[in-house]
Amino acid sequence: MPPLATDPSPRAEPLPAWAGYGLSLALVAVATLAAVIVAQLVTVPNLSLVFVLPVLIAAVSFGWRPALLAAVTGVFAYNFFLIPPLYTLRIADPANVWALILLVIAVAIVSAVAAESRRRALAGAAAAEQAKALQTLARDLAGAANRQRILVAGAEALHRLFQTPVVILWPGADEMQVAAEIGGAALTDADREAARWALASRLPTRGGAYPVEAAVFDFWPVVTPQRSHVAIGLAISGRDQARPEAPERLVDTVAGYLSVALDREEYARQLLESRVQQASEQLKADLLAAVSHDLKTPLSTILVTLQSLRKFAGRQADRDQLLALAETEAARLTGMVGNLLDMNRLEAGAVAVRPEAIAPATLVADALKRTAAALAGHALENQVQAAPALLVDPSLFESALANVLENAGKYSPQGGGVRIRAGAEGPMGWIEVADEGPGFGGRPEPLFEKFARGVPGDGRPPGTGLGLAIAKGFLEAQGGRLEAGARHDVQGAWVRLVAPLAHTAELSA
Repeated sequence: MPPLATDPSPRAEPLPAWAGYGLSLALVAVATLAAVIVAQLVTVPNLSLVFVLPVLIAAVSFGWRPALLAAVTGVFAYNFFLIPPLYTLRIADPANVWALILLVIAVAIVSAVAAESRRRALAGAAAAEQAKALQTLARDLAGAANRQRILVAGAEALHRLFQTPVVILWPGADEMQVAAEIGGAALTDADREAARWALASRLPTRGGAYPVEAAVFDFWPVVTPQRSHVAIGLAISGRDQARPEAPERLVDTVAGYLSVALDREEYARQLLESRVQQASEQLKADLLAAVSHDLKTPLSTILVTLQSLRKFAGRQADRDQLLALAETEAARLTGMVGNLLDMNRLEAGAVAVRPEAIAPATLVADALKRTAAALAGHALENQVQAAPALLVDPSLFESALANVLENAGKYSPQGGGVRIRAGAEGPMGWIEVADEGPGFGGRPEPLFEKFARGVPGDGRPPGTGLGLAIAKGFLEAQGGRLEAGARHDVQGAWVRLVAPLAHTAELSA
C-alpha cells in the first residue's frame, strides 16, 4: 500500500438548514421583544423598521429562505403585538394595512439584495479557495520527483476543493491499485471495478449508479498522451450534503495538471534511460578501444617471440632474450587484465576490505617489486623510512600504489626521476609519488575517471586508462582518498595516496 496523503486542515462546515431557520425565528423574537418594550416606554414612528434588521441579518448569514421566513414572521409579529387591536391579527385601521404591505415589500427587497450579496460573497470565497488549492497543486507538482508524489499532490488538491474522500487508482497486475487516498473512506471491490470500467471506456462513472451500483466513489479516467492511466475517485454521491454542482469542471482542471505532470515525469524517465544507455554504449566503446589497442601489442609480441624461438632455437643468447621479452609482455598483459577485473569488482561493490596496521615502507617495497619493469631506466628516489603505520588492506593499497607507480614510470621520460615520500597529517597518513613527466595540464580530477588518458593522440603510452580510477576506488573503499597536483620544483606531477593512521584508529576504538 502506498503512503497515504496528509489530510489538509478542513474548512468550517456550514450550518445545517434547520439551524438557519431556527436562528432567524430567534432574531424575529428578539426584535419583537425590543419593539414591544420601546412602544410601552415612548412613542416612536415607523417602529416597523425594527423588523427589517432580523431579515437583513438572516439574509446575509443564512440565505434567502430563512430571510423570507423572518420577513413573514416579522409581519405577523408586528401585527399581533404592535397594531391595535393588540394580540389579534385583525386590523382595525386601514392605514395599518398599507403599513403592513409596505413592510412586506421592504423586507422582501432587503432580503433579496442581502441574499444576493451573500451568494456572491460565498462564490468569491469559493473561487479564492479553488484558486489557492490549484496554485498549491501547481507548486507541489513542480517539485514532485516521481509519479507517486504527483498523484498524492493531486489527491490533496481534490480534497481541498471538494472536502470529501478522494482516491486515485492505477492499473496493477491483477486489479486496480491505490496510488493515493485521503479522507478515510473505505475502498470496496465495487469501487475498483468502477475505476477499471472508467479507464476501459474512457467515460466517468457515478457512485450508486450504472454500471456498478454498489460503488461509493464517482470516477473520472485520466489517460495522458504518453499512455499513463489513472482513475480519479470522489465520494460525492449519496452523502448527507448535496452533490456539488458540475464537479466535472474542477476535476478536469486537476486532471489536466496531473496529465502534464505525469507526462513530464515519463519524459524525464525516458531521458534518463536514454542517457544511461548512451553511457553504457560509450563505456563499451571505450573498453573495446582500450582493449583492442593495448592488448594487441603484447599479444603480437608474444606471438612473434614464440615464432622466433621455434626458428632460432639454436642460439642460447637469443633464446634467453626472446624469453625475457615474452615474459615482460605476458606480465604486462596480465596487469591489463587484472586492472579490468579490479574495475569490475569496484563497480559491482565486491571489494572486501580487511584492514591491518602496516608500515608504509613495507607497502612501498612490495609495490616496487611489482613495478620493477615499469620503473626500469628511471632514477628512483625512495625517501620512505620511519613513517607512521597505516590501517589499510595491504593487498588493495599495494595494488593502488602499484598503479600510481606504473603511471609515473609510463609518463616520465627515460632517465627521469621518480620520488616516493611518506608522512602524516592529523588522523591520516599518506604516501606520495612524484614524477618528472608532462604533468596533468589542467585539473587532475578528470583523470581519476575510467579510461581517462593523460596523453591523447597517437604514440601515447600503453595502458587502459584505469590505473588512477582503480587506485581511487581502492582507497575510498578503505576510508582514504586520492589527491594529485603539479610539482613546483620541476616539471612533473605528484599523486598522494591518503589513508587512516593505525594508531588513530586504535584510539578511536
